[in-house]
Amino acid sequence: MTTRFRVQKLIRDRLPEMMRAQGLAVFDRSLDDQEFVAALKDKLIEEAREVQDAASPGELAEELADVMEVILALAQVSGLDMGQIESLRAAKRAERGGFDLRVFNAAVEAEDGLPAAAYYLARPNQYPREV
Repeated sequence: MTTRFRVQKLIRDRLPEMMRAQGLAVFDRSLDDQEFVAALKDKLIEEAREVQDAASPGELAEELADVMEVILALAQVSGLDMGQIESLRAAKRAERGGFDLRVFNAAVEAEDGLPAAAYYLARPNQYPREV
């Protein structure tokens, strides 16, 4: 008797071969560009969750390496240069700062009609109203 498990996610290139060597039947295919970009975005979220779950510095390093691999692939398929991304990162850091001071924002209050309020109102799932 065999059991089939649904996977439905992007995996690394050599994994099908490694899985078949373990006796698994693997049902894989190559994605077109649009599917690949969507799968990479899903993979980035998956890997970020694994970063969140990392319990040791070694695990954290492994998971951050996976995140970087996904970022590199997503940049490449999107025609973005890592130097360009690094320049944007540096510019944002220069303008807004980094995370060196460990600032945590619990909430903001905005008067009705304030332009900044529109930003938060447009994202109710990300910034729910407090009562």
